[in-house]
Amino acid sequence: MRAVGAWLVACVLAGAASLPFFVSQRAARDADARIARLRGALRQDGRLPGTLDPALSLRVSRLEGLLSSWETIGGCGAGSSNGAGGGIKWIGRSVTGGLFQLQTLATYTHLHDGYNLSLNNQISRDLSEKWNVGLSVPLLYKYYRDIYGLPVDISNAGIGDVAAFLTRRFGEINATSLTLLVAAPTGTHDAKFRTIPLTQEKQLGIGKVNGSVTLDHTLDKTWGLIVLGGSFGYRGGKNELGNYRAPVAAAYGYTGYFSGPFVPSLGLSVSHFFGVDRDRGLDQEVQLWAVTGTLAVEWSSDWLAILAGVSLPFGWDKRGAVDGAASGGKSAGLQPWTAALGFTISPF
Repeated sequence: MRAVGAWLVACVLAGAASLPFFVSQRAARDADARIARLRGALRQDGRLPGTLDPALSLRVSRLEGLLSSWETIGGCGAGSSNGAGGGIKWIGRSVTGGLFQLQTLATYTHLHDGYNLSLNNQISRDLSEKWNVGLSVPLLYKYYRDIYGLPVDISNAGIGDVAAFLTRRFGEINATSLTLLVAAPTGTHDAKFRTIPLTQEKQLGIGKVNGSVTLDHTLDKTWGLIVLGGSFGYRGGKNELGNYRAPVAAAYGYTGYFSGPFVPSLGLSVSHFFGVDRDRGLDQEVQLWAVTGTLAVEWSSDWLAILAGVSLPFGWDKRGAVDGAASGGKSAGLQPWTAALGFTISPF
């Protein structure tokens, strides 16, 4: 009974402490709704144009050019990402004004038996205030030591699965965005070592059409930004070699602090794989759940933005292979870490 009473008191105190936050959030939402209704009425009367001049809205100008995602949300090469969500994400100021936007991100993923290098190039263009379209082209290099227990190292390099994406923005200030990405099987998925096919995580592509859908929402504060979102990735299912990649979903949050031209940020995501990956019909050893922490810093000028960051996933609920016996029966542990460096420009 004492324990129950202590928990009740703790819950009451926590609720009291959080009450001012919820009250302020409710007041902010009510104010936004009143402003939206007023703008709608003025537009109907012809006293306000349909599209607001960003110079007239501090919030619009703060959000303009933001939410350009670095994360590999699907289709950028087998084994080169955690799937939908959970990656290093650009949330600070970007660059605008050119004919199109070019983003390039280089990542290094450290593996226990090698490493993966990825150079992801993303070209996008705004079709209107609400619509954006783009293309993602990944270049991959995968290196592995002592392949199949032999004193032989191998590498696999080339283009990954090229993806096209379409983004629709919602809301009075475009604070919410929905992105649909579809990737073609352009990356090699049947490379061999001598006569033995490489396991699927060593391939450059999945061998099937794959894609993802991502929903982002931005909360802009006086000190910076908070980005909340979720995603679902279809990783191609089963290809003709009997390789299978399970779907994955993720929920995440990122926060960035504005400090002059710099924006340091922190991120946290939770990912879940809906099944065990299989290589030529045999289950692979995978961890179905992962929590990924990211740390990044961004710098931007009018014509150039730069991002540097690291991510470290922690996984659990190991399935497949021999039920985790290969790692001593452990069901949780750190997964390969990733370091990244990228830039974005808007030429012409």
